[in-house]
Amino acid sequence: MNTFLLRLVACLFVVVSSSSHAALYDRGNGLIYDDVLDITWMQDANYAHTSGYDVANAVVGTYGSYYIAPGGRMGWEAANAWAAQLEYAGYDDWRLASAGNAPAFGYNATDGELGHMYYNNLGMTAGTSISHNMSFTDATPGGGTESFLNVQSYAYWYGEEYANEIAWGFHTSYGRVDANSKSDSNFTWAVRDGDVSSVPVPAAAWLFGSALAGLLVARSKNKE
Repeated sequence: MNTFLLRLVACLFVVVSSSSHAALYDRGNGLIYDDVLDITWMQDANYAHTSGYDVANAVVGTYGSYYIAPGGRMGWEAANAWAAQLEYAGYDDWRLASAGNAPAFGYNATDGELGHMYYNNLGMTAGTSISHNMSFTDATPGGGTESFLNVQSYAYWYGEEYANEIAWGFHTSYGRVDANSKSDSNFTWAVRDGDVSSVPVPAAAWLFGSALAGLLVARSKNKE
């Protein structure tokens, strides 16, 4: 392999290595893009409460799958209905976080989107209770430290059923995937698929392009 090809392979290795790391991008207006899962998170992890939806639509009294309480907790059916009707920042395709293709009980499970958030994005360890506001590094060029807001140390609903009257959930108070009765009263965190803005060319792509251009120029000069 000649020197030019060796250098090109080295550049490709750098690009692949740079692209393999998880990153969160602050898209503004309370929207955070996850480039690994290719989903956009609400920055507010209890928007059902801060938006006033819980109070306006409260179903109090007997607990049930359609139960909604002031504070943002609700039953599983009510949680899915909340996400389905949500319109925010010009988007109306919100949903509850997904448990993934093969959810399993226990700790250190990152296949589900909440587990990925807890362990990979926020760097939590099993058995640790999450904080109200959780910081992360904004990967946007020139970005600094940002925070998810109103993250509750409690159970959050996943969007999928486990069986009959039971649905999957994730406990941010200690990092465990579990299943709960649909009539339990848990929190909700909305996500949507894809990014919310035209995505700038990733830094790794710029790096590769610049390196390739430099190699081509150098090769051209060597031939002169």
